[in-house]
Amino acid sequence: MRREWRACLLIVGLGVFTARADTPPSFAVAYSLDARPGAKAYVVELPQDAYAWASIDAGLGDVVVVDAHDRQVAAGLYVPATPTAHPTTLDAPLLAVPPSAGGVAGARIQRSTNGDILIEPGAAAVAGAPSDWLFDARQPVAAERLEFAPFDRDADLRIDIDASSDLQDWMPLVRGATVVTLGKGDGAVDARVVKLQGAPARYYRVHVARGEAPWVAGATPKVTLSGTVEDAAAKDEAPHRWLELSAANTTQSGQGVDYDYRLPAALPVTALRAKLGNGDAVARFDAIAIEGAMTGRQLGTLVVTSQGGDGRPLEVARARREVLRLHSATPLREPPHLLVEWQADRMVFLPEGDAPYRLLVGSHLGRRAAWPIADAIAALRKEGGPAWRPEPASTASVRILDGSKALDAAAAPFDWTRPLLWVVLLLGAAAVAAMAVSLLRKPKA
Repeated sequence: MRREWRACLLIVGLGVFTARADTPPSFAVAYSLDARPGAKAYVVELPQDAYAWASIDAGLGDVVVVDAHDRQVAAGLYVPATPTAHPTTLDAPLLAVPPSAGGVAGARIQRSTNGDILIEPGAAAVAGAPSDWLFDARQPVAAERLEFAPFDRDADLRIDIDASSDLQDWMPLVRGATVVTLGKGDGAVDARVVKLQGAPARYYRVHVARGEAPWVAGATPKVTLSGTVEDAAAKDEAPHRWLELSAANTTQSGQGVDYDYRLPAALPVTALRAKLGNGDAVARFDAIAIEGAMTGRQLGTLVVTSQGGDGRPLEVARARREVLRLHSATPLREPPHLLVEWQADRMVFLPEGDAPYRLLVGSHLGRRAAWPIADAIAALRKEGGPAWRPEPASTASVRILDGSKALDAAAAPFDWTRPLLWVVLLLGAAAVAAMAVSLLRKPKA
């Protein structure tokens, strides 16, 4: 009797697990991968249309890499290597910002098409020594040291130094630094160096908080900036791409207008621009990410003029967006165009199993296993050195597998193996109970 129970339980259990092994979760599409043999790891960039199948709620967990036998290989989202940098020292001229009367708009500061600093004096410019000076490092520099050129006369200054990447938003680096030159010869005091520390930036502002700058009017003083710059050739990041969208829907909203834009897929957005129509000269937009029927997330403000072209981009936190809205408090003659910058995700995988490999995307049930891929890539970087990178792989042909059925929870096949496993467990428990009762009823020897 006990042998029969055991045999039944073994047969049913083997049937359950065999069925589970023979019915892997379905996926929407499959991309064949072109990968050069012999590499220790590969990295592939997700194509734009893959985001139409990858579920937002899954966080790209429904993107897997399989071998020729449809078995998952160790894979995960690729984290770029820390950018390499080298020291640099450069000389830059200080550009004076004309002073203005209090309470009146001062000089207008902007960038040219190639990034040069343009300073237009304000209507209320007044006579006197400037207190603000700008200089351009020509590239993003993580500043460590700023040295002023020798002064023509004694000076005792307290200065503030700020940094910016766009001449609009400034980040404080130093407050109340002392710059002093007194006398000449052996007893002279010459302190013209300021230590700096901060994120890389291209533009710097020197504000004289106390004292009068010793530079002669009309002259162009210089500074020497020392720090580190990233190696442009060694940057490890996916390229940024731009999409231009037309308004899909226009609705009145209070005194203003809402312009809605639908992206071709839920793409990872990084920046926004707006372009006005032919009949409009200036506009101010509130950028909103639509996240539901009644919810949205404020992304920032865009100010656009016809003279300024597209205006400077509004950088936003990288996230997948499907519908974006521009709200204008004043109606426009033509719906504006929205330019969206996005950056694709990348998958890194190890060459396990047999090639060729495929990239499967989009599934209601299928998920990528929790491989320790970050540890594996860290070990390969340590072995290969700072310049090591995974071998690039590319997506070739795409084939529709189960399409939208793989994403539909209602269309997903019923997982009958789960209740069958419960039946097996209950039968096993009943068998154990029967055996225990049999042993209790057996007369003692």
